[in-house]
Amino acid sequence: MEPTYREQIIETINNLIEARHIIFEQILNLAMSNEFSHLKDAFDQGDIYSFSLNHFEDMEDVSVQKMVKLCRKTEETIFTIMDLNGINENKVNLSEE
Repeated sequence: MEPTYREQIIETINNLIEARHIIFEQILNLAMSNEFSHLKDAFDQGDIYSFSLNHFEDMEDVSVQKMVKLCRKTEETIFTIMDLNGINENKVNLSEE
């Protein structure tokens, strides 16, 4: 049976959420290899720290800034598509991991 339009929209949103996670991970990787390189020694193996886009907004790295804008635009697109189609947050994979 072919998926309905709503099912395709939900799949699209979930794919955009996954893309947003990938973009954010790349922002973190770029930052840690450049302006945040001093933080590498601040964490031990297994330590957990939660970064948000706000941590990267004031960075001078133009590549990071472009990626932050892309990440924000992806978030905006996700929520706009959800709103346009009446998709509730519990119907998609918004949670981390």
